[in-house]
Amino acid sequence: MASNRSNHILECIILAMVVLASTSIGLESEVIIVEESEEIDYIIGTVTLSTRTAMNSLGLSEDTEIGAVATVNLSVNSITSEGCGNCEQDPSGLQIEGFVEIQNIRNEMGGLGRIEGTLSITYLKENLNENFISKEWFTINWNASGGTELDSFTQFTIIHNPPKLDLDNRYDASFIGNDYDKESRTGPWLLAKTLVDGSLNIQGCFPNSLSCEKSLNPDINLTSIKKPVELPEIIQHPNELIQINNVESTNISPNQFDGFRKLFDTKNETNNPHIWCNENEEEIIAAKSWELIVSNNNIIAPMSLWLDILNLPSSTFVQTSGVWSEINFSNSGCASISDEHHNLIFSIIII
Repeated sequence: MASNRSNHILECIILAMVVLASTSIGLESEVIIVEESEEIDYIIGTVTLSTRTAMNSLGLSEDTEIGAVATVNLSVNSITSEGCGNCEQDPSGLQIEGFVEIQNIRNEMGGLGRIEGTLSITYLKENLNENFISKEWFTINWNASGGTELDSFTQFTIIHNPPKLDLDNRYDASFIGNDYDKESRTGPWLLAKTLVDGSLNIQGCFPNSLSCEKSLNPDINLTSIKKPVELPEIIQHPNELIQINNVESTNISPNQFDGFRKLFDTKNETNNPHIWCNENEEEIIAAKSWELIVSNNNIIAPMSLWLDILNLPSSTFVQTSGVWSEINFSNSGCASISDEHHNLIFSIIII
């Protein structure tokens, strides 16, 4: 089952949030502080899965035709987590969760089908002091009614050393426009319009979507409704990562993280994997590690355009040299990046 999910797990993370229209590399932003007295309450709208990647992202196989429509109804709440054992400050962030329905699923025989599911997204960050982030956590949980083979759970952990400068409520130079209307400068076409009632309507296209830009039928049509800023809800912090020692490389290569590995410049295989994972007693199926060599400090900013235009927090990761390691268990997998001193800086868990 894990092997089948590996074919679309990267896209599932991309599209399950309905926000990863691009992965921006090295995008620089002009920063201007803006005061905010409101926050997002919920996000509603539709997403037309107009590309093969978009269809695969939610587990829809190659024999289904493109064009299925996903309807989303997601609530948004500010959160604070407690129980982080290696944090100096309580992490804070957002939790996005709600209902997703995919309709008009057609196969080669022309039949119609539908899938219902629930999507839960948690974003947390630890601020050491004002505007500096030391750690980030991103968790995505997709549960579909079509069977467990469509479900996925993914958790990212990013450790910034030194801490990363991050200014909330910033104006991002990747968009043009004003406080009421703005449009993306680069990447897939995105347009945000402030409506009469103060809500925000977002329209846009997936990468490589033909005849979408500025059409009457954009791929994505979402509306975010705001509310006055509320006290954050308190949640339990995600489980701590555990370093798995004495792991030896196997003849079989792990296959759950092929898509992620392509984002990095991996070179020669090494015989010394450095793996951090959740507590796991499953059998190890495959394990390998590769040298990670970075020459120009590329910045990976997944989901940045969509998260920024929705006024949601986005995360960036500056690539550094070190070791990329992967391990496949019988029903899950973990991947880690450790620096030249074997310290953890990036981790992914897939279940």
